[in-house]
Parts: sequence; structure tokens; C-alpha cells
Amino acid sequence: MAQDTPGKPEHDPKATASSPKPDKGVSLLHLTRVGTVDVPSLSTHSFTPPFPCDADSNIYYQDDLRAPAIHKLNSKGEEVALFQPGPNTDKKLDRGGNFAVSPNGDLYELVFPHELTRPVFVYKSDGTFKSVIKLDPGFIWFPSKIAVFSSGQMLVTGMEYDKDTTAEMWPFTGIFAGDGSLLKEVKLEDDETLRDMGVAGDSRVKEVGTPGNKAIDFGQIDVASDGNAYLMRWTNPAVIYAISPGGQVVRRLTIDPGDPNYYPRTLHAFGNRLAILFVQHESMEKIMKVVDLEGRDLSAYDETRRSEAGKSMLTSAFYCYTENPTRFLFLGANDQSMLQFWIVEPR
Repeated sequence: MAQDTPGKPEHDPKATASSPKPDKGVSLLHLTRVGTVDVPSLSTHSFTPPFPCDADSNIYYQDDLRAPAIHKLNSKGEEVALFQPGPNTDKKLDRGGNFAVSPNGDLYELVFPHELTRPVFVYKSDGTFKSVIKLDPGFIWFPSKIAVFSSGQMLVTGMEYDKDTTAEMWPFTGIFAGDGSLLKEVKLEDDETLRDMGVAGDSRVKEVGTPGNKAIDFGQIDVASDGNAYLMRWTNPAVIYAISPGGQVVRRLTIDPGDPNYYPRTLHAFGNRLAILFVQHESMEKIMKVVDLEGRDLSAYDETRRSEAGKSMLTSAFYCYTENPTRFLFLGANDQSMLQFWIVEPR
């Protein structure tokens, strides 16, 4: 499978690399770092999604999928819990995977043992192991993203192996019960198109020599205040599906960054708003768009650049979004590669 870090998509050579333009009536402000919090206990050399925070602004940081410990850090940068799958299984784990924090604070982690089963490990908010859920859709698959509703049901998306396992995989999204049984498959409008692009080897969704599909593998999910999960595909424009706990597709949104070279990196919900960070993966320039739950543009922000050679001021590890005041939290590192929280506001 492709790693959960977007590569450089091949762009239309006629496309320009100019800064995206906001929709008419939406002014473009700049994202500026206004504060820094040091995390002296952790070093980092890369950032791997997901990038979640909870209602108490705790950060959940996983720095290495091969040793999939998840650190829960409070707003002061102090570790308050540690989630470790290894001590809770006698099976060899190939890697950790995506995870989500439920409304009650439990953490649900996709893990990948050296076998065909696809379990979810559930932990209490203090890091105590709670249970294991075996996802059972009835076929061999590779789940890549998970969200948890207040009911305890899960929305999981990933790729299903074709009957011919050498063939291109199929996008799959389902609602699962708390015991792992499949309650409903969710059919999404773009699934067949994305698979056809994979079959054709389209570089917008396909890494050479891998069975995955970047549009699914690099997507994100978050649950908004209306109780629906917002599932984003890694496409330009970004396609976002609002999916109810019962598996109904409530609406389909398309969020255009204004430039074909920008792809969505992270999605975060706050109240009745969604914030989407788009990144141009050659220049690493960024734009943030904030929309309502109907997809209407509310605000747009680009990135304040350093004066020397116009270098990027922010990483692509966008973790939290809040309003009153408008604030975004990114992760970064100091010159010694020690983890930091970067507090970012529009100016």
C-alpha cells in the first residue's frame, strides 16, 4: 500500500503555480505563527496523519507507524496518556494505522497484524486498553481511515481486494457496529471513477507499483456538530461526503482551492464549520479554506512566507481548529528536532 504521506502529483504542465484566489466576497488573509509551545519529551523528523485533537484541545501524536505508540499531549505540551498496541496482543504487528477519538474520549486505532484480519484496538482516555474489535466486512480489504459516532458505530473507508488479487482494488466505505459487523456499505458517487483512474495508472491517484489509491489512502474524516462524518477524498477540487451514522449520504461537497496544483492535506470540523488545509507539494505553499457544512466559503487564508527565498513558515501538520478567536494549531520542531506546538492565527 502507498504510505500515508502524499507524494507529488503530476500536474497539467499548462497549469500555473500562482497563489490560489478566494471566491468572490471572501477576503484572503495570512496565516501567521503567534505562539509556540515546546514539547521537550518528544523529538520528531516527520509528521504522519491523522492529526487529531479532542474537545479539550489535547493533541494525539503518532510519530512512527512501525512502532505505533500514540502520545496524548495537553495544551502545555505535557504527556497525559500513552496508547500502545504492542503490549496488548501476542500477534506480530506489521504497522499501526489511522486512529480516531470518540465523543466520549476513547481512542480507536486501526492496527495491522501479520495476517488478513483487520482489528481495531480501543483504549480508554487514560491509555488503558479496553477491547479489540475485528472488522468483518466479509472479504479481504485494507482499511485506511476511521471515524467514531456518538452511538459507538464506526465509519471506516479503505480498499477492497478484487477477486483477482492482482487487479486494481475497489474503494470501500462501510458503517460497522461496535462488535465489528458490517451494518451497511456506503456507496459514494466517485468510487467507480477513482477506480477507473487507478486501472488507467493515472498519476493523480496511483503510485507506480502499489495496489493503493491515493484519493482514498490520503483522505481524512472528521465528525461535525450535526453528528455526520465528513469524509474527504484526496482530489482537486476536494470532494467531501457528509455521511450519517446510519450510512446515508446526506450531501456531497466540492471545495476548490482555486489552483489545480493544490491538494487537500487535512480536514478539521469545529461546530458547523470545516477547515481544509491545501498544500502545493512542490513549493509546499499552503492555503486554508473554511466552509460551512453546506460547502459555502466563509474564509480563506494563505501562508505568511519567510523573507529569505520565500521559505515556508508552517509545516503541513495541521492539528486543531477553533473559533472566537479563529485559531489553528500546527505541529513543528525546533532546531534540535524537538516537537513544538505552533499557534497560528490569521493576520
